[in-house]
Amino acid sequence: MQTLGSALDDQKGFGRGFDFLRICLATGIIAWHTAQLSGHLELARASVFWLSEYMLVPMFFALSGFLVAGSSTRLSAKNFMLNRAARILPALIVDIFFAALLIGPLVTTLPAREYFTDATFFSYFLNITGWIHYSLPGVFENNPSPEVNGALWTVPFEMGCYVILIGLMLSGAIKRTRVVPLFTLGVLIAGIYLRQMSSHLVSDHASFFDLLAMNLFLFRGSLLWPSFLIGIVLYQLRYCVPFSRTAAIGLLCVAALLSAFGSNAALFGNPGVHAIALPLLGYLTVLVGLSPMPRLPGFGTGDYSYGLYLYHVPFLQLLIHYFPEAWTGDRWWTLFLVGFPLSLTAAVISWHLFEYPVLKLRNSFVIKRRPEGATAVLGVPRLPPTASLPLTAHLSRDS
Repeated sequence: MQTLGSALDDQKGFGRGFDFLRICLATGIIAWHTAQLSGHLELARASVFWLSEYMLVPMFFALSGFLVAGSSTRLSAKNFMLNRAARILPALIVDIFFAALLIGPLVTTLPAREYFTDATFFSYFLNITGWIHYSLPGVFENNPSPEVNGALWTVPFEMGCYVILIGLMLSGAIKRTRVVPLFTLGVLIAGIYLRQMSSHLVSDHASFFDLLAMNLFLFRGSLLWPSFLIGIVLYQLRYCVPFSRTAAIGLLCVAALLSAFGSNAALFGNPGVHAIALPLLGYLTVLVGLSPMPRLPGFGTGDYSYGLYLYHVPFLQLLIHYFPEAWTGDRWWTLFLVGFPLSLTAAVISWHLFEYPVLKLRNSFVIKRRPEGATAVLGVPRLPPTASLPLTAHLSRDS
């Protein structure tokens, strides 16, 4: 029986489908934000694509968990943190400064002096630390959604996932094949219980622990960190979990049938659904990542998925700000056709000017060089063929 581990070994430790999957997931997220930012979210949710809104970001986190699990067993906690910071922070910092110092002054309704002295302007830079602030003073006030970059909502959860993983590394649990699976199972079961008592948690008298439980088990973020843990478990048990293309096709067919004949309320009204859906999504993610997916034209010189995810919302917002009538009525989806190339251009520039140069400094954390055209199970983004430094190490940003 072929397993995830043997499929990985057959590819010499490099999952060739992860690059393909990351770009597809990022593209899907941009499509959904096109609907949301143009004021057509409910219309999109009423379409046959409603299930993909649920799937996309959890699959990103499951992918990340699977990829970083390998490096977590080889690197020290300190090097792991530095490695993660080197991959995540450059693009995040550029995104925050670009929005606050270029986009903000360009579109704000306030005089420059008021803009640059407003407390909201300074608080926006806290996004770099994971403390998310969505607004800049006077920016995008007339857009359907005034948030400068709503995609940043996942940043604290991503950082939290790495904190959890570092805790597993320091405790030695990451090298024990029973601890993390049992912990993940406990998280999924606890989620069922807390969702059942959601009427108690969601109240005007909610305590700090109630609010914490809501953020961890009820709101959107409750799908992310369990998905990350599921990715780690799949890596730990890779030689026990079967690799089956038939299973992948079957899961995709089930998803298509649910999209065509199901509904969000009917499917996810049951508190136990997430405990079943998230492991299946994680398994599907790894199956696709370990499959020989085609190389997408134009994406062979760098890993642009992270930049696509980080930069796309400000560009969509700019298009809505300057051309508000262009994306109304039945033409709203054309916002994607214009916004995607702009976002991709920004991602390409960011990769070559900021992200890749910082990655070259990680040579002290090197394990092995990636072969051309492959994505390492350790999650190293695709490097240009001329790269001379061996690099190891998600959304990509994963290592």
